[in-house]
Amino acid sequence: MSGFVINDTNRSYHAYGTIERYQRPEERRNMLTQQLSNRRLLVDFLALMFGLGAWIGVNGIYVQLPLIVHTAPEGWSLPAHMVMLVQIANLGPILYTLYIRYSAWVCDKYIIYVLLAAASCATIALSFLYGYTSNVFGNNHSTALLSLMFITALVGCTSSVLFMPYMRNYREIYLVSYLVGEGLSGFVPSAVALIQGVGHNPRCINVTKSGSDHLEFIVAPSDPRFSSQIFFVFVGTLLCLSFLSFLGLNVLPVAIGERVKLPSSMETLPTDTTAPPSYKTNSGWKMPKDVYYYLLVMMAMVCFLGNGTLPSIQSYSCLPYGSVAYHLTVTLAAIAGPLAMSLGFFIKTPAVNLLSIFMAVVLVLSGFICYLAAKSPHPPLQNSWLGELMVVVLWIIVCGLIGFIKMGITTLYRPDPGRGLYYTGVATQIGSLIGAITTFVLVNHAKVFKSYSPCDNLTAN
Repeated sequence: MSGFVINDTNRSYHAYGTIERYQRPEERRNMLTQQLSNRRLLVDFLALMFGLGAWIGVNGIYVQLPLIVHTAPEGWSLPAHMVMLVQIANLGPILYTLYIRYSAWVCDKYIIYVLLAAASCATIALSFLYGYTSNVFGNNHSTALLSLMFITALVGCTSSVLFMPYMRNYREIYLVSYLVGEGLSGFVPSAVALIQGVGHNPRCINVTKSGSDHLEFIVAPSDPRFSSQIFFVFVGTLLCLSFLSFLGLNVLPVAIGERVKLPSSMETLPTDTTAPPSYKTNSGWKMPKDVYYYLLVMMAMVCFLGNGTLPSIQSYSCLPYGSVAYHLTVTLAAIAGPLAMSLGFFIKTPAVNLLSIFMAVVLVLSGFICYLAAKSPHPPLQNSWLGELMVVVLWIIVCGLIGFIKMGITTLYRPDPGRGLYYTGVATQIGSLIGAITTFVLVNHAKVFKSYSPCDNLTAN
């Protein structure tokens, strides 16, 4: 039987998810109770809050776009600029990789302290400066917004090769808590934005000039319950809590007690570039070489879609069905990912074959989402409740499956005493970068996707 085997006191898991000994339902319930009791909930909370800080700064800015674009000089091209800016922030992982390769002194936790502190300060500063513009090469640009977002994007991009591998220092059960927190970094801002009232349908105001036979309408967004300034202060506060949570992981005795104690033959940093290729280790963890690379390619593909392509075209695929459908999609799809990742509390090693099936489903459904975006501003089933339901459910399924695949691949690499988690982070960033560049070209240069305005139908009439 090929693959690696992870043993615990109750059962053995094969790399492909086969349970080697049959268990009765009461045995499974007893094992689940034992797993849930054999953990420290405070450490779970600290790991979750630590993961929350990875992308909440960037996601917080994205969910404010329906308010910001109406005053930003870039208009609706601002999201495409932001996606590219996030990918330029991949400079962070590159510099970190060079640092750990050529520096004799490497201490990951101090770098994480600096990154989380910088993101906290940048987000709070953003609450006062997001409307500031300046002239660059003859055109006005949202320089403060984009510059401060770049700082938060550095944190998010670097988290893939630094934050997640750092959790290898703790017991495996806390890696899932981190991943759930990272998923919540998209849901929490979206939920607050809905409370804020960002998702209300806009109004169309008649601005037809007197004596003109041509009707002309402009979109007037609804007033939110509270301003973007208050929203960014809230996000900055959560980033401060993430900083304090990471501090707690390193100084609280209850968290220190949950650290793993590796044998001397395995005492290497999670990102140690001198560690041997993981599939060749003789420490008891084995993975076939072809499966090792296959999973990395799958991680790159799922991030190509989930982090690069789909977020860039979400407005094109959803807005033609209405602003309410769009923001329901943003919020419910954002919670689908963390919910799918939380299955890692109960599924220790997902089957590779199962992940492959889910990946095939993601590819098919993502292709249909791209089709809907390409048909904007008049996609199928527009102006019907069936179309609204279809697009919301479609996005929920895709985001849930993407979250599960990410969790599954990360869990499979967690026991790797070499550089498995580091390489999954690299695959994440490479896939996201290629996806963002591809979509940026299609949106801004090929003009494949056309924006939708709710006032177009009124003008046509």
